Amino acid sequence: MQSRIQLLAVALLLPFIIACGHRKSGQTLSLNSEDQQVSWEYTTHSINPLDVKDDVSWTSVQVPKNLTLPGVKTIWYRTKFQVPVLPVGTAGIRVGEISDRDRTYLNGVLIGQTGDWDSPVAQAYDRQRIYPIPGGLLKQKDNVLLVQVRSYFDYEMGIYRDNVALGSHETLLREFYIENASQALSLMVYVTISGYFMLFFLRRRTERENLYFSLFLLALVGYSFFRTQYKYDFGWPLHITKRAQVLCLFATTPLFFAFIRNYFPLPKRGWIRWIDYPTMAIHVLTLACGIRVLFSDSAALYEWIINNLVQPSWIVYVVGLLVIVIRESFIDKNRDAWIMLGAITVVVLAVVLDILSGRAIINLPTLLTYAFTMFIISMALVLANRFVRLSQETERLNINLASLNRAAQRFVPFEFLNILDKKSLLEVNLGDQVQREMTILFSDIRGFTSLSETMTPKENFDFINSYLRRVGPIVRQHEGFIDKYIGDAIMALFPVDPARALQACVKMMDTVADWNVARARHNYGSVNLGIGLHRGRLMLGTIGENERMEGTVISDDVNLASRIESLTKAYGAQILLSEETLTAESRKLYPTRMIDRVRVKGKTAPVTLVEVLAGGSPEILGPKLQTMQTFADGVAAYQAGKIQEARSAFITVYRQNGNDRTVKVYVKRCDEFIKNGIPEGWDGVETLHSK
Repeated sequence: MQSRIQLLAVALLLPFIIACGHRKSGQTLSLNSEDQQVSWEYTTHSINPLDVKDDVSWTSVQVPKNLTLPGVKTIWYRTKFQVPVLPVGTAGIRVGEISDRDRTYLNGVLIGQTGDWDSPVAQAYDRQRIYPIPGGLLKQKDNVLLVQVRSYFDYEMGIYRDNVALGSHETLLREFYIENASQALSLMVYVTISGYFMLFFLRRRTERENLYFSLFLLALVGYSFFRTQYKYDFGWPLHITKRAQVLCLFATTPLFFAFIRNYFPLPKRGWIRWIDYPTMAIHVLTLACGIRVLFSDSAALYEWIINNLVQPSWIVYVVGLLVIVIRESFIDKNRDAWIMLGAITVVVLAVVLDILSGRAIINLPTLLTYAFTMFIISMALVLANRFVRLSQETERLNINLASLNRAAQRFVPFEFLNILDKKSLLEVNLGDQVQREMTILFSDIRGFTSLSETMTPKENFDFINSYLRRVGPIVRQHEGFIDKYIGDAIMALFPVDPARALQACVKMMDTVADWNVARARHNYGSVNLGIGLHRGRLMLGTIGENERMEGTVISDDVNLASRIESLTKAYGAQILLSEETLTAESRKLYPTRMIDRVRVKGKTAPVTLVEVLAGGSPEILGPKLQTMQTFADGVAAYQAGKIQEARSAFITVYRQNGNDRTVKVYVKRCDEFIKNGIPEGWDGVETLHSK
């Protein structure tokens, strides 16, 4: 960032360096009164440039300098000079800025003239004249230069600004264009910077100070451009360019005030109103003056409005600026305000000097361009430092936001937002909902109540977190997300293929089995899980009220998945799922056995329950795998109403695996049917009367 500021400073100072370096370049002979003790005279009498009579009275005068001669519109200048060495090539003479039109004679020959002599509108009162001298006309001795001048303003006349010089016409033109090129380069830099701030505003519309600063630069560029000599290259009448210059001038100070007014975080009420109300009145005055200028061709009227209305009203802006900047400097201790205070002081001083020079009270080149160059450097430092601070603050906010997002995702899964088609929590509203088909997983630790009674509250929390730390990532690894924790229980959702949910179940069982091995080494009891799976349509959305809401799912299928998980206790199963959840891919991956057909409480349609014989302890799964076929024969006979045949098959399984709780359930049912008979209308479905 520091290197960028240095490059910007060099770029902005370059025009000033070029201008200073070339101001006096070239072999020229100064004809200014103060440089070579050249004697200048003027007369108000009419003379014949071909034959100047001795009886004409002449008055000594300094050149360049403004002449104020009440009631006089036309005068003649005369000087006599010698040229020690004649210029090589075509000679030329620079006559400076003449108010307003001129006819220039050398040794009795008209070598140049500017402006329509009898026009009622201003012609060229700020134009620098450079005239070529015909060959053989310039002599080494006894040269007489006559300049006839007709003024436009009552308070301004003659060769009043710039300088008078003699030399090679090529040298004079080169110096002229170098001087103006430096100004043009400055203006190009300002336009570029203006464009940068405008783009910055378009990206960040709330920071209006960038807009006002950009417009201020454009207004200043317009004002400065129409003060340069380039405006004459377009062939526009002077009153047109002066009108544009004046309108740009009118806009500069209000825009600069608006920039400062919006740069600092000022209050909307209170003391600032004592600044805002007067400046609003001046805004209206300036607008009215601009409209008047827009519909007038009179440069004299322009000057009167500037001198008597607009510039005096700027004191309101200046006072307002100083109050704001000084207050920010001394009360709020704002470092940017200190830099601005110094820069504003330099600019205001340059404006005052330019005004005095414009009124021909002093003879100085245009200083505002260079003063504003220094101001731009100061603003670059201010805005660069502000940009660095904003960047650092933005970086901190991004880090904090990322941390908050990560923290928020631990409470509200990103997948939940994604399903709702929301990018962040800020977009979630109460009542947002969507309907989807998903696989619902419920898991629970068997005998957790008894286990928790042996632990302190802290140990309970440590145990649950240790367990969840192991099984939670498995859900995410298989493209699911945990909707909620219910104590030691988990409810997870899988928007993807149900096979991925089943793979997660098996992985959870394997992980807990490995954990139990480690727990046994520390004489801790084993942890047993029951997992229920079901796939169906559900409503996912937000519930609650304006100050407190949470994401949840609502569906009969969610309730069914929960009841399937609770049935793992009754059947002694680790993983139990509905038959519609079991895909063809899952059947290939894992051995399964159909457990039962049940009608849960509150449902009329039966559900076929399937046990997955994978994951967890081999001691539990091995005997079940060995008796799979016999168990399946028993279930088929039971569903067909062949109770004796079914009981025989289940007894065979029981003798091989006495720990199979499902077999015990079936043997008990068969004994009841044999004793009491099969109920009328029995369809092989077990109706459950409790959740």
